[in-house]
Amino acid sequence: MLLLILAGFVLVWLLLKGSVYALPCIAGWCVARFAFETGAGWIGSGIVWIITALAVFFLMRWLYAIAGDPVERVAVTCAHVGPAVVMAYSIFDDLSAGQMSSETWRQALCVVGAGVVGLVAFVRLAEGAE
Repeated sequence: MLLLILAGFVLVWLLLKGSVYALPCIAGWCVARFAFETGAGWIGSGIVWIITALAVFFLMRWLYAIAGDPVERVAVTCAHVGPAVVMAYSIFDDLSAGQMSSETWRQALCVVGAGVVGLVAFVRLAEGAE
């Protein structure tokens, strides 16, 4: 029972990390898939995935930090936070599909969950701007 609870917490933690860092993870996945298909193998494509995801995250953080115009900051924020919100909404929608009887409350849970993940993604992006 304890192992099942621990596995549940690990799954939730992984889903949160994957949602918050959706854009870097997706970009890393696309490049790693290309690397694997061109012969890099599992280890090589895994390394490419990590390096690409880190590069995209720090590139977004750097772009947010140097953006002087508020319109530029909003554009960078939307590019980083948008995929996180969409991914979080989808995860909450899938997890609550058969569990909640009221569609209104299920949609409210999805929207609130996506909003919280979006705020966490924005905070992670803005941490390096100071």
